[in-house]
Amino acid sequence: LMDERFYHLDTCFCPLTDGYLLYYPPAFDAYSNRLIELRVPADKRIAVQETDAVNFACNAVNIDRTVILNCASQELKSALAQRGFEVVETPLTEFLKAGGAAKCLTLRVSEPVREELHAPATIPNRVVHLEGHLLDSGLMNRVLDTIVENGGSFQVLQFNLGEQRQSPSQADIRVMAPDAEVMDAIMAQLISLGAILPPSEVCDANLETVTQAGVAPDDFYVTTIYPTEVRVGGEWIRVQNQRMDGAIVVRSTPEGTVAECRILRDLQVGDRVVVGVEGIRTVRKTESQRNNQEFTFMGSGVSSERRVELVVEQIAWELRRIRDQGGKAIVVAGPVVIHTGGGEHLAKLIREGYVQGLLGGNAIAVHDMEQAIMGTSLGVDMQRGVPVRGGHRHHLKVINTIRRCGSIANAVAQGILTSGVMYECVKNNVPFVLAGSIRDDGPLPDTLMDLIVAQREYARLIRGANMILMLASMLHSIGVGNMTPAGVKLVCVDINPAVVTKLADRGSVESVGVVTDVGLFLSLMVQQLERLHRPYTLA
Repeated sequence: LMDERFYHLDTCFCPLTDGYLLYYPPAFDAYSNRLIELRVPADKRIAVQETDAVNFACNAVNIDRTVILNCASQELKSALAQRGFEVVETPLTEFLKAGGAAKCLTLRVSEPVREELHAPATIPNRVVHLEGHLLDSGLMNRVLDTIVENGGSFQVLQFNLGEQRQSPSQADIRVMAPDAEVMDAIMAQLISLGAILPPSEVCDANLETVTQAGVAPDDFYVTTIYPTEVRVGGEWIRVQNQRMDGAIVVRSTPEGTVAECRILRDLQVGDRVVVGVEGIRTVRKTESQRNNQEFTFMGSGVSSERRVELVVEQIAWELRRIRDQGGKAIVVAGPVVIHTGGGEHLAKLIREGYVQGLLGGNAIAVHDMEQAIMGTSLGVDMQRGVPVRGGHRHHLKVINTIRRCGSIANAVAQGILTSGVMYECVKNNVPFVLAGSIRDDGPLPDTLMDLIVAQREYARLIRGANMILMLASMLHSIGVGNMTPAGVKLVCVDINPAVVTKLADRGSVESVGVVTDVGLFLSLMVQQLERLHRPYTLA
């Protein structure tokens, strides 16, 4: 029950003769309404409006085809009459003051007792603890919505609001569910949101052994981007190589017990995998739950040029800070970077040390080198913006040239490739990974056509990154986002708002979306970095 005005089933739910049901749907949570719809056919359900509900029309007495109640609207009378019921109204307004109507004034003694329906039953319930900036981060709402939307109900046992803006709040919530399966589903999501169990209920994680390579046990815990800890032998252990959509493997080493994320295909027979939700907690720093931290200045999409300039200023400052502190910034780029004229600006960022790794596909490298060698991108003259005769063959000629050299690095060494993004990567020892696809021409010798190998190399290169710039490459960016843990700042730039939204909504407050032309973005980025001529000094 969801509405405190309807505190008991008899106030909003009245079974009638021949399987009919008189009830008030808004009084119930989504899960209960679903159960009602599964058990009572639509033509048998008589839903009352709020006006009748608050007059306790559902707190009625039904004897054969007679329905006795406090009062009913003409609409409700007609609905009952159409189904063959006679309505008898009896003024019970004085009894409504005490919270009841017709049904509450009766005691039925004619129903037989069926022992099988009176077996002892308990409703699964758990208490969870929340701590952080629960209101301004929206976390409290997300937790309560998660409980209700998944078929449970809740009771807030205590809520201590932080005395000052920077002070964290605390809450204890009792979670109730109709069965253990629903409870486990709710708890899995609450743990992902940072909820923890009270110390008295904490126990070790449940482990099951893998019996088939690449296949996890049923009910294995699916990891998120947030730092996670598992309890083994009474101690909390931080999970290594954190990423989303993986399993947690616990193993013993000479140095002690180790827990690590593994994707399903890497599971081996004999691995011990965490199952269920016991003994698991996600670790979210208090400040990361807030929406006003330094890097969330542009949490929504950007459309105006004036706003883009403000966004670029903030990102440029962050890039400069990362570089000066010896950090790591990774760029995920699509071929649109070259088509929009952003190649020269990205090359400059690489040359000046702002980029420590490049991820992309076959196309970004092909079109970058086509521009460097032949002055075109997809056969279009980049200076005049018009197609050239025979230009559609240029990219294949470039691929053939690089294949003859044996690699992009060899082409640079031989003086064939003398400028562009890939040239700067080679000359400045910036590692790059090119992941192939079924549509690739060639491909280039450096392109990894084994998808599993490419994924592994992507994950290796982004390890330890402080920021990832995703430039107009939806599929590669989504792939990188899925293997990036929380705490890494993600900036997605694309002219398509749907792409930006998809990546910005991945669940991390460090994700930022910028809706603009990627060439314009890179041009403004270079201009802004040139203005930041003074080196960043640590406080």
